[in-house]
Amino acid sequence: MNDYLGHDKAWRQFATAYESGKTHHGWILAGPRGLGKSAFALRASALLVDPENAYSNMIARGSHPDILSVKRLPKEALKDDEDISDATEFKRSITVDQIRSLQQSLTTRPGLSDRRAIIIDAADDLERGGANALLKSLEEPPVGTFFFLISHASDRLLPTIRSRCQILRFEALSDSDMTHALQRAAPEVSATEIDALIRLGNGTPGQALDFLGLDLKEIEDAMTSILRTGDRDNALRSGLSDKLALKAAQPRYEAFLRRAPALIAEYTRTLDAAQVRNGVAAWEAASSLAARAIALSLDKQSVVFQMGSLLASIQAHKARN
Repeated sequence: MNDYLGHDKAWRQFATAYESGKTHHGWILAGPRGLGKSAFALRASALLVDPENAYSNMIARGSHPDILSVKRLPKEALKDDEDISDATEFKRSITVDQIRSLQQSLTTRPGLSDRRAIIIDAADDLERGGANALLKSLEEPPVGTFFFLISHASDRLLPTIRSRCQILRFEALSDSDMTHALQRAAPEVSATEIDALIRLGNGTPGQALDFLGLDLKEIEDAMTSILRTGDRDNALRSGLSDKLALKAAQPRYEAFLRRAPALIAEYTRTLDAAQVRNGVAAWEAASSLAARAIALSLDKQSVVFQMGSLLASIQAHKARN
């Protein structure tokens, strides 16, 4: 069974290198957030350090001594009986001290294998000093050590890091693969909500699952109605504004901001040549508004109404033409 729907090409590329006996020591796993790159890195690491699958339980628990993961640390040290949760706040970067500590551990022999795998999740989070320190290990890797650098924006990595690694590119999943992935991750979810999650996820299961349980069909139906009718009396956009401005509606508000520009883009593809320019202009304005809304903490009620007006504007243009 393939656990990495839509990533067959990336796995074949890695598996071919492994089977040749000439596995490169550095790999960049590049693609949008939420595609399963971390799970892929763990699977590849397991193949390297535990080819006989003798320690699969340890690997699943994250306790195999020869698979080391480096991530941003919590802002506050966790108590002995405390685990990381959704409420945990993390530092902004993976620090140079973390990389130096990793390098110190690489001076010892692996514990259960003759190989060791390092997962940097995500390499985009490395502070400048940490990136430069990691570069030294990539330039002169210890024998039997393999690096997996997860990156959601690989073009921003140091060129010298990119040049010392093989790049595996992860593409957005098809709707069919998204359906399978979401059904497997959330078998209790209805087909209607799966469809809504697919539209929100843009081919990335992780992003789609962020909006699980939000009952987004109502929002989707309202946006679609605004697009199709132009909402001449402002009733639909006013109703959305009132509902999504509530403090408890923050996750649904964020889902709305993510979905609205995509919905405009989808609708624009159905327009005739004379109307496409109007759709593109609405999409550009909606994308800009969505990006600014969270970053600048804009008034939610005003943002939702403005976004609704952009959805409605395409019909207004059609009526004038």
